[in-house]
Amino acid sequence: MTSTMDSRAATLAVPQLTVWVPGRPAPKGSHKLGEHGQLRDASAYLAAWSGSWSGRGRNRHRVAGAVERAVYTQYAEIGVDPASLPLLRGPVGIAITFHLDPAHRADGPPDGDKLERATWDALTIARVWEDDARIVEWGPNRKVHAAEAGTGAHIVVWAVTL
Repeated sequence: MTSTMDSRAATLAVPQLTVWVPGRPAPKGSHKLGEHGQLRDASAYLAAWSGSWSGRGRNRHRVAGAVERAVYTQYAEIGVDPASLPLLRGPVGIAITFHLDPAHRADGPPDGDKLERATWDALTIARVWEDDARIVEWGPNRKVHAAEAGTGAHIVVWAVTL
């Protein structure tokens, strides 16, 4: 994967985005029924990870999640102009390593595909790509126990030439 990413990098102004997202990775996709019959996300941590909406009516506003904040911090560091977003247009690839709480088993919940879903949606909101449907390569994605860096995710996104 590295050699193909290097060959693609020569043709792009921003060949890839590498970002560390601190925080507790949260899955998206599982739901539970609330006490009044409404569907809720099963993970209480999803809003903190991928963002949410707050307020009502005219006061409704978006609250950025950990992924969005980390990406926009990285944009500022590499000098990306917000007017030029989305950062990568066309097909993209992604690799994610989720660093989970060492108190939990790495081979247990949350499901890897649900962690991916929440992260991909958050990257769409952060305008890393046009839509997560543009992902044509993914992996290796994995779950590991957090080390000194703490819980979070290491994300690498690159442009793909088909």
